[in-house]
Amino acid sequence: MELAEKILRLKDYTGEDEVVTSFDIKHEIAKLPPPVKFNSNIPILDEVIDGFEGGELIAISGPRKSGKTLLAQTFTDSFYHQSVASLWFSFELTPRQFIQRFPELPVFVMPKKLKAYALDWLQDRIIEAVAKYSISAVFIDHLHFLFDMARSRNPSIEIGQIIRFLKTIAIELNLVIFVMCHTKKINPIQNDISDEDIRDSSFVSQESDCGMIIWRIKDSKDSDKTDRACLKVCYHRRTGTWEKIIKLQKVKGLLREIHH
Repeated sequence: MELAEKILRLKDYTGEDEVVTSFDIKHEIAKLPPPVKFNSNIPILDEVIDGFEGGELIAISGPRKSGKTLLAQTFTDSFYHQSVASLWFSFELTPRQFIQRFPELPVFVMPKKLKAYALDWLQDRIIEAVAKYSISAVFIDHLHFLFDMARSRNPSIEIGQIIRFLKTIAIELNLVIFVMCHTKKINPIQNDISDEDIRDSSFVSQESDCGMIIWRIKDSKDSDKTDRACLKVCYHRRTGTWEKIIKLQKVKGLLREIHH
C-alpha cells in the first residue's frame, strides 16, 4: 500500500490502539482504579522509595545466603499486617522448609506444586490467586527457575524477555512483583556491590523498576554467622533514589532497620 493511501485510510481510524491526545489519556486514566500501594515497614526504605506501587517489578539480588529470601519474607509479614495478600513461588526451598522459616506464620498463598521453566503456568497461577484471594504482591524465588539455563542459547536475552513478561503481568493486574536473582561470585564489600553484579543479564536492572542488593555484614574475618546486613537500593525509577544503603538486623526471625 502506498504511503498516501495509508494516510487516507488511517486518518479516520478508531480503535483501542489509536493515537490520541495527552488529555484523552488523562481522561482514560481517571476511569481506572488507583494503583495499589503499601509499605515495607522498614522506615528508611519506605521513605526513599515511597512504598511499593502496583505495576512495579522489584529485583532483589545478593550473593548466596545473603538474606534475599529473608528480606522477602520480612516484606510478606509486613504486607500481611497491612491486609495485603501475597503469592509465593518458592523454588529453592521445600514447602516445609519455607513455612518453618517464619517466626510467626502470616497468611499468604502458594501453589500446592511448582513447575519450573513454565511461564504460562506461572501466569495462570498469578491470575488464579488474583481471582481467589485478591493478591497484590507476588514473590518469585528465584529468577533462574523460570527458564532452563542448560537449554538456553542466550541466557541474557531470555532473562530480558522474562523480565518484560513479568513487568507486563504487574501492569495488567495492578500487582507488585518481586523477583529474587543471584549475583556473580563476588566477595561483597560495603558500597562496592551494585546491580552490575547481577548474574547472567544486564536486562534485570534495565527492565525492572527497582533494584535492591542485600549482603551480610561480617562480624569478623573468621565468622560466617551474622545477624546484620546491608540493603542497597541501587535504583528506583519512580522516586529517582540512587545507591541508598540501609543497615538491617535480624530480630526475632525477621529483618529490622538498625536505628542509629
